[in-house]
Amino acid sequence: MKIRSIHKLNNRIRNYLCLFLTIFIASSICFISLFLWSVTKEVDNKAATWANYLVERIYFLETVVTSRATFDHGMSILRISPDGEVVNSRPFPSDTKSVAESPFFQEVKDFVPGQSILISQQDKGESQAYLVQRLDHSFAIAKVPPDCLLPVSPHNTELQIKDKNGNYIFNSKNSYVPGSLKLSKLYFSHFRVFSSAEAKVKEFGGLSLTVGKNVSTEFYTGLILILFTAGCLGILIKRSAFLTWDLEKNEQDFKRIDNLLKRVSAAPDEKRDNLPAIEATAERIRKVDWETEARKMSFEENRNYVAATEFFSGNILRLLDEVTSHSQKLTISRQEYHDLVHTARSIILRMDRKGRCTFFNEYAQHFFGFTKQEIIGKSIIGTLIPKTEKGESGLEQFVQELISNPEEFPDNTNRNSRKDGSCVWVHWTNSPVFDDKGELTEILCVGTDITKRKQMETELQETRNYIRNILDSMPSIIIGLDNNSRITHFNSAAQRLAVIPKNEIEGAEVEEAFPSLAKYAYSITQAIETGIPETGFRTQGLTTPNSYQDIIIYPLNEGMEGAVIRIDDATERVQIDEMMIQTEKMMSIGGLAAGMAHEINNPLGGILQGIQNIVRRVSPDIPANLKAAEKAGCSIDSIVNYMEDRKIIKTLNGITDSGVRAASIVSGMLEFSRKSDSRKAPGDLRKIMDKAASLAAQDYNPQKGYDFKKITIIKDYDENLKLTPCTSTEIEQVFLNLLRNSAQAMNDWKGMPRAPEISIKIRNERNMVKCTVSDNGPGMDENIRKRVFEPFYTTKAPGIGTGLGLSVSYFIITQNHRGIFQVDSAPGMGTIFTIQLPAMKN
Repeated sequence: MKIRSIHKLNNRIRNYLCLFLTIFIASSICFISLFLWSVTKEVDNKAATWANYLVERIYFLETVVTSRATFDHGMSILRISPDGEVVNSRPFPSDTKSVAESPFFQEVKDFVPGQSILISQQDKGESQAYLVQRLDHSFAIAKVPPDCLLPVSPHNTELQIKDKNGNYIFNSKNSYVPGSLKLSKLYFSHFRVFSSAEAKVKEFGGLSLTVGKNVSTEFYTGLILILFTAGCLGILIKRSAFLTWDLEKNEQDFKRIDNLLKRVSAAPDEKRDNLPAIEATAERIRKVDWETEARKMSFEENRNYVAATEFFSGNILRLLDEVTSHSQKLTISRQEYHDLVHTARSIILRMDRKGRCTFFNEYAQHFFGFTKQEIIGKSIIGTLIPKTEKGESGLEQFVQELISNPEEFPDNTNRNSRKDGSCVWVHWTNSPVFDDKGELTEILCVGTDITKRKQMETELQETRNYIRNILDSMPSIIIGLDNNSRITHFNSAAQRLAVIPKNEIEGAEVEEAFPSLAKYAYSITQAIETGIPETGFRTQGLTTPNSYQDIIIYPLNEGMEGAVIRIDDATERVQIDEMMIQTEKMMSIGGLAAGMAHEINNPLGGILQGIQNIVRRVSPDIPANLKAAEKAGCSIDSIVNYMEDRKIIKTLNGITDSGVRAASIVSGMLEFSRKSDSRKAPGDLRKIMDKAASLAAQDYNPQKGYDFKKITIIKDYDENLKLTPCTSTEIEQVFLNLLRNSAQAMNDWKGMPRAPEISIKIRNERNMVKCTVSDNGPGMDENIRKRVFEPFYTTKAPGIGTGLGLSVSYFIITQNHRGIFQVDSAPGMGTIFTIQLPAMKN
């Protein structure tokens, strides 16, 4: 009952004190609010009043500035032209001629009549106010002293006026400094308290007026009143202590009891396991002198409480001794389990039916980087296994299936995540854990790190892919064989050559997959057995009908049995060899032709000259012939009649025609053997080809049998064709010769299945310009194709062709223009002439 009375008294005293404090705080808040409201209201009214005074005063000053009165109220007034030139000044003349470059004139020069502004500018280090007014034809600028801005000086009021840029125009004193220590609406400056208000003036360019009123007396009076009230409340609280002296003693008893219980049940300074903690608690209970502690209590109830605590402590002490004995045995068992689980070089964890981790050994913590606090109780998904938005990844679904049916997944290998975000590969063995009722409670997972093995497998696979990509990117055909001539590897080029599906090539015999290589079976066996490469094989038509291939068989070395077959395309090399042979042949024939031409020209000239003299000697138009005939006793007409009757004249004409034809052949031979001395100029092969085609179209002769008007000519030109350094007439001669040869070949083919057609393509090809002339004529066999550029070789009837057209064209392209001239043809497939000329670099 005594304890209840003390608590009841304590509660009443606290209620009274709370009531007094509430009243005091509410009164203080009301007083401060009323004080701030009244002061703010008064200062706001003052700010509005002073703003009206300022506007009226500036209007008055504008009147003074624009009037002609001599009384200027202490202002210096300038009249300025729109260009900034000073027109006049008063009351004193001014030395300033122009203010066009001054900052304030730059700011007001675009004002319209009637517009005015009050601004502050620095003048000799001091701020000076200027009133600028735009008149009809000039500006009026007045230097306004600060005291003239207001009709009266402010009394007991701090007043500041700023222009639109924040520069001071007027400042009454320095007692009030805006920006000093601020508390609500009050400013504290130099132990004085001010209440301030700001008013905006939109006229005259925008002004701001700040009014500060000194309210130090009112503030400190209210503060003293609040402190006096607080002191009275403190005295009241102090007096209440005498009424609760017994409560204080009771509180002391409670503190002793609390300290006693804390001393007995306090946690050890350092973290301990269960058994040491129990032993430490029992030791603290034994050290307590319960009788002495009971005598210290002031109230009987508290002594009885200590005695009861002593009784229960004795029972607890006996219980702790029994727990200690069992804990020692349990500790030994746990230590053995800890040594077995935590020192194993394997990841050991357990998770419950919801996928949450319930155990994580030390090796797993070190391996994954998670502490026990970070992983225990957390889901495996989102920690060791990446979590996706919808949970649809393969690993997440696998974990769900493992939790549902762990017996179906005794082991698995998957990719896990460490705390730092790196990925590792772990091989897991999973074992279900059942309770006494046979229900699944947890899953024990033991993992082994196989990251290095996975990395090696990945690197090996990447190396294989890299080597395969290298082989597939090679244009050569690569085929790998074992010692039994079975295919172990092949690239994409070899796959295109194979006659069986891709998935059947590996493991097949080389003759089965590549029948065209069957004839090299003996060489393959020899290379594998002897270890010496088999080379020197060249075949034709392995990939395309007109292609050539070189076959090389390399044996494997360094203890590996097998071979590698490499097949390279040698078509271009064969063509180059043919061109070299053709060039050497043409050069030798050219030298021979030059010598023969010079040797034939002399007797041929004598024959033609002799026939010309015979014809002149029997001509009736020459007087000397008439005289010689009369002297011989006959007339010249009878001699002519005789020669015509005996066809001597016709024979002479035939000899002349044969001589002229021989001279033409000799001229062609000289042209064939002689290098051109013509100067080259940049030429457009499209224009040269068009001109040659136009000339060919006009070349119609019934005796030749072909007509270009019946031939379709298809042109395909590159729009951005490069120019070529060439002699246009020589290139035109080559093009014309090709067109005529194609036309004549198609005309001579009586069984031509389609309408005659010539296709012309001119393209840029790297640093060359390529021109292709193809027809759909009868074509040529291989023997004719190899001899088309030989001099005097022709397939035309005798007397129709000289066999020098293509020979001369070949020399024009290869010798005179450093180009390439090739021909491709097959019987019944038409003929393709290809010309490549160097393109101009610039």
